[in-house]
Amino acid sequence: MAHSVRLDADVLVLNSTGTSILLIHPTYRPDWVLPGGGIRPGESVAVAARRELREKLGLNRLITHGLTVDQVPADPDTGTPKNLTVVCDGGTVGIGTALAPPIESAREIRAVEWVPLDTLSDHCEPFMQRRIRVAVAAVMHGTRIPLLYRGEPATPAA
Repeated sequence: MAHSVRLDADVLVLNSTGTSILLIHPTYRPDWVLPGGGIRPGESVAVAARRELREKLGLNRLITHGLTVDQVPADPDTGTPKNLTVVCDGGTVGIGTALAPPIESAREIRAVEWVPLDTLSDHCEPFMQRRIRVAVAAVMHGTRIPLLYRGEPATPAA
């Protein structure tokens, strides 16, 4: 029997001091999350992450490395399929940089905020806090994972 698996690409963006991360508060969720979303058929992780970051925040970044992969089991009560999320490295941005959802995404994003790492519990569900902390540790320890597409390094056209 085939099992449905949803594939997502999230993007971790740190401030220049590495003490805060960029989170969005979608209108369809009660909590804050990393910018990201579903990987479309035929789309590489790197391209999906770049597209999602641009769609959610108007931020155009070349995405070449992943930080962690998080597997979430299916939920038979809600019908939610299994999920694999690749958290990608979106680099750093100065806190003074103006970031806002583009007009076409404004209806699905309630707010965008720089969130200090020590206040994640005020914004995110426990699983998202753990996902973020592991991704931040990967950046800090230099353990980024190259994103490949058919065995080649990810490129803008991948």
